[in-house]
Amino acid sequence: MQAYRAYYKGGRFVPLDTVQLPEGSQAIVTVLEESPEEICRRQREAMKQFRKAVQASEPLPPEFDEIMSQRVNITREIDL
Repeated sequence: MQAYRAYYKGGRFVPLDTVQLPEGSQAIVTVLEESPEEICRRQREAMKQFRKAVQASEPLPPEFDEIMSQRVNITREIDL
């Protein structure tokens, strides 16, 4: 069994990726409850809430920059 993501438009399911299926293939269709518009609306609201929370948060303490400067950088070569 293989699953493919698609959306429904004009009476047809339109796959999000290229799909090669043999003619006559049987399918089980599961319709997700959220439409792309609902997902977009939910994500937009989440971003609004995130921005509001960031604006309402306290400034970071001065130690934050020091701690961040000591973090591991995996792009550097490490001598073990």
